[in-house]
Amino acid sequence: MKRYTDAMNEVGFTSEEKQELSARLRQAAQSAPQHAHKPRRHRVRRAVCGALAAALAVTMLTAAVPAFGDTLRAFFGMPVQSYPVGKSVTQQGWTFTVTDCLADSVTLYVALDVQAPEGTVVNPEDVPELNFDWEFFTADRTPHNTFSSYKAEFVPEQYQGGNHLPFVITATMGNLKDGMTFDLTIWDIETSEKSLFRANNWTTETYEPVQITGIPIEIASTIALADDSAMDIYGGTATLTDLSISPLAVTVRVEGGSCYNHGWVVPTHPEYLLPAARPLIAQGTLENTTCDCDFDLHLKYKDGRVVFIGHSLSDIEPDYSIVSSSSGATYCEDGIDYRTKQPNGKDTYVSTSVCFAVPQDLGQIESVIVCGKEYKLR
Repeated sequence: MKRYTDAMNEVGFTSEEKQELSARLRQAAQSAPQHAHKPRRHRVRRAVCGALAAALAVTMLTAAVPAFGDTLRAFFGMPVQSYPVGKSVTQQGWTFTVTDCLADSVTLYVALDVQAPEGTVVNPEDVPELNFDWEFFTADRTPHNTFSSYKAEFVPEQYQGGNHLPFVITATMGNLKDGMTFDLTIWDIETSEKSLFRANNWTTETYEPVQITGIPIEIASTIALADDSAMDIYGGTATLTDLSISPLAVTVRVEGGSCYNHGWVVPTHPEYLLPAARPLIAQGTLENTTCDCDFDLHLKYKDGRVVFIGHSLSDIEPDYSIVSSSSGATYCEDGIDYRTKQPNGKDTYVSTSVCFAVPQDLGQIESVIVCGKEYKLR
């Protein structure tokens, strides 16, 4: 946890106190279910250029509210097809607005504009950082918290020197569907030196974090390419049950067949392994934990480019101008009990997602190539 000054230490919260505050917020929100949830803190620090530092050194003045799409456009460095939200909450002179979002089944981007009170001063050595938490719900408000990787980033390219602080919250490895919603809780905005939002001598008894509820999820257009065909992988064949592409990610899944015990066979594409691992796997003394590499994923563009998008843990790296460095996740079941080395009776599969560094124009992509087989976008 960030170290505050002695004054700020007096208003520090324990995990139990945060749980109590969250419970009171959920009880006050209409139709929100009751369940304990421990808030987690997520911070990302980005270096500040000289011009931005100079702008932050002065007291913030009123600036124009960012227009729909502006923050995500600045974040990605290109226009994106996000959907409008416009949900806003004002508390203690601060206004928090979720302007728009961009989502698919495994990735979510949230543009958040924070309007600070006039007179708020930011340390020029540190950009503001967002301390937040969130909960996801199905259409009937059943909790559906699936993300295992998320962060908030201040967007200096969108900051105009006024009192509007732009953030983008990014989450990957989720399982989102149309009709879902999420609640966003803001605990604080802070620098390495001090709290900004919680700096008005609030105590645990009187402090209320900000909660923006019922933020909708709208999934971006996704093209399904899987045809339940046999795929050569893991030294045998498995069934391709899912292959889909959206502007944000590619997802692929194979089931059955050679997915069984796939960690103990020489992979179809051993070139993606570290050289020292190949003979050990062949001897049965080392498990192949890089099963996602065997998909050998490529994108083929209509201009003729063929781009390797991973995954890889060896010297063969994907194109990081296309693929996010924190790209996606892989889940698998090989049907083996690791203690007894006997079949466990579970259905076998390998599923992986590759997230893009910037949204892709699907109109410019001709096909996705998996294990050497080409699947054209329809």
